[in-house]
Amino acid sequence: MLKNLQFLLLILLSLYFQPNRAQQPSKADSVEVNLLLEQINHLLERNLDSALLLSKQVQARTASLHHQEGLWETQFLQGKAFFKLGQKDTAYFILNQVLQESQQQNNRLITIKSHSALAYSFENDYNFEEAIKHLLKAERLLDDFDPIDLRFGILNTLGTLHRKMKNYSSSLAYFNQLDSNYFYQLTDKQHFMLSMNKGNVYATQRNYSEAEVFFNKAYNEIQLINSPRDHATITYNLGALYYRQKRYKQAEEYITKSLEANIKLGDQIKIERCYRVLGAINLDQDNYKQAEAYFLQALGIARKAQNSKSVLGNYKNLYLNYWHMGYQERSVDHMEKALQYFEKWAHLNDSIYQLETAEKILELEKQYETEKKNNQITLLEKENQLKEDQIYIQRTQRNYLIVFTILVVGILAVFIYFYYYYKKVNRLLQLQGQRILSQRNKISTQNEKLQKSIHTQNKLFSIIAHDLRSPLVSISNVSKLIGFYLADNRMDDLKQVTRMMDQKNDQVLELTDNLLSWAKSQTAGLKPFYESVSIREIIEECFDLYISIAESKEIHLSCPTEEDQQLWGDRNMVKTICRNLINNAIKFTPREGSIQVEFRQIENEVTVCVKDSGIGVPKDKQHILFSINRDKVTPGTEGEKSSGLGLTVCQEFVHAMGGTIWVESNLKQGSTFCFKLPSANSHQNISKQERKTQTLIPSIN
Repeated sequence: MLKNLQFLLLILLSLYFQPNRAQQPSKADSVEVNLLLEQINHLLERNLDSALLLSKQVQARTASLHHQEGLWETQFLQGKAFFKLGQKDTAYFILNQVLQESQQQNNRLITIKSHSALAYSFENDYNFEEAIKHLLKAERLLDDFDPIDLRFGILNTLGTLHRKMKNYSSSLAYFNQLDSNYFYQLTDKQHFMLSMNKGNVYATQRNYSEAEVFFNKAYNEIQLINSPRDHATITYNLGALYYRQKRYKQAEEYITKSLEANIKLGDQIKIERCYRVLGAINLDQDNYKQAEAYFLQALGIARKAQNSKSVLGNYKNLYLNYWHMGYQERSVDHMEKALQYFEKWAHLNDSIYQLETAEKILELEKQYETEKKNNQITLLEKENQLKEDQIYIQRTQRNYLIVFTILVVGILAVFIYFYYYYKKVNRLLQLQGQRILSQRNKISTQNEKLQKSIHTQNKLFSIIAHDLRSPLVSISNVSKLIGFYLADNRMDDLKQVTRMMDQKNDQVLELTDNLLSWAKSQTAGLKPFYESVSIREIIEECFDLYISIAESKEIHLSCPTEEDQQLWGDRNMVKTICRNLINNAIKFTPREGSIQVEFRQIENEVTVCVKDSGIGVPKDKQHILFSINRDKVTPGTEGEKSSGLGLTVCQEFVHAMGGTIWVESNLKQGSTFCFKLPSANSHQNISKQERKTQTLIPSIN
């Protein structure tokens, strides 16, 4: 109904009103407009604010001259300036406006240019599918007599976009279409671009032989053109290609040439990239000192340019370089530097992720506000247009009553339609805003969990790399000594070495048991199997296990022999907890010391304590005993190794069974480690039994 009313109104207006004839611009006006457009193009590469200011002045000038094509060309450049300034919505609005006007006036060339300009914006916004849609529409509008530059720009960009979308066959098809159908019409610069783009396709597919053919062809073609920037680009591409082929000498030669050219051009981004590739070349050849120098230069340039992605890449390269240097030279300093750069890389990587997430949220909020404002502007424009139509109709003297009635009906219909339409849109936008807020909260929560997981993982890897490798290296060295002692018949030394190997094996087994226990505690499906557990039986088994070690240090082990208590818990977990506590007590108790295990029932819970006469724990370190932390690791009284993982496993298992664990200690006065679990004899056993079916997920502090 609304469309019929609008159509009828349009017919009546066309009958009664004659449009003004557009004034045709003169040749001098066209020359003036072209000069102004060249000035805007020049400023777009140097000063965007000045380019935007000049474009608005030129827009007013072309409008006063009734130079419609000049006005459209100015708007193309204006949209490009807004896009580079980050005001993407404004840029898209201007370009779409030009597209609509050119379509309404059936101006085919401007319509093609509008589609091309929109495709350029979408490509730089990484919306490749929309860019391809506009370019295909532009291609369908092309005529055989159109300028070759226009056709080349469309087909070349289509090929580039398909390469970025990994549709390599379509990409090569567009480039080959230009090469076979329009070869003799292309300029030297266009031949160069075509060869380089083909090389890029093959390089992306890792078909390096074909890529080298086209890059060399492009390198020869650029010699005919005075274009230092393109010369630097193709030289870099050849160097990068040779690097991928591990032809390091040629790679270094071409990258160095590209670096010198970019230094003359002052292109800091490409200078940093050249230094980074040179560093990678030297790193692959084990020239670590030279690689370090190049990476540090690249890092300095990236920091000055405030290019976080480049800084991130250099952090990673420096970490790898220092790691290889440390490994080759057995240098702790280099390893520490490697760790420092790895931590910087991890921190910056997390920051970039958070920043990108925040930018996405901001972009959605901005899009919402822009759409809302655009809708309001559209509504105001329509209302203004209707008012102008009413004034214009009132000036007429023919059929005033009919036209007025139709206008009133049309206005009411449009008003009602848009009232309900925008009411619905606003409701949808509110719902979208609520969804965005909910997603932002979820992302924040997930990020916190990820940070916590990465932190724990790094600590675990540190324990494995240090404490598992050290005894294994010692065992390897001892095994070599055994061969020498057997050959020399040095039996006394052989016995001593054998005892040393036994100690190292015990360390590896203890660490392996703790790692497996800790890994089991971290699985989401950890389920304690609840049963009645005799604590005295567990203690006696642990004493049998460690009695030989205690006797070697002349340590006295004792526990109540007559009384017993029954715990309600998982027998294997309880045994692991007791074994770790007794083992730690032996490690940190000096010779002729004593270790006493006590247990007692208080109300519905049983408390088990392992008390030693050892070296004790300082008050300021007791809060980190149950966490995975390299800082808490201390050797035993006779140099026994410790991973620091055993108490963490104890805490995880105690919490999984619904209990608590704590320590009471003073320096040089011994330590008492206690844990508390439910009693098997309490009336709460039934409720505890029900918990057998619940999945427990322990946490890491």
